[in-house]
Amino acid sequence: MNARAILGVTLLVTMVSAASGSSAAMLRPLTVGWENYFTIDWTTRSERGRPIVHGHIRNTWGFAATNVRLLVEGVSDRGEVLGQTVSWLGTQLTPGTTAPFEVAIDGQAPSYRVSVFAFDWLQRGRGLN
Repeated sequence: MNARAILGVTLLVTMVSAASGSSAAMLRPLTVGWENYFTIDWTTRSERGRPIVHGHIRNTWGFAATNVRLLVEGVSDRGEVLGQTVSWLGTQLTPGTTAPFEVAIDGQAPSYRVSVFAFDWLQRGRGLN
């Protein structure tokens, strides 16, 4: 192996090791400022001893949103994330519309928070004549 290959393998191992640490494993919404485009309200209930987070998401922006994924986090009393679940909304959100959601959670937490993990804007052009 030459020096360049050894350096490449060393960098790769270092990056994989750093990514496997607990803080690197935490998911964050892929779009910073998603709150400018959506509003979310939610509450929790228990079903057969399992927490269910349910509520509504509203598209407050001027484009239709598709492929919407929600990030539901179980949070301790000190604000530490205890668990995370990503769930597909399963419907397109046109401007001004609201859709219900329901996410079953593994494990209990004192509280939960919901954010938009990812989405795509659906934009249609007129095309060329």
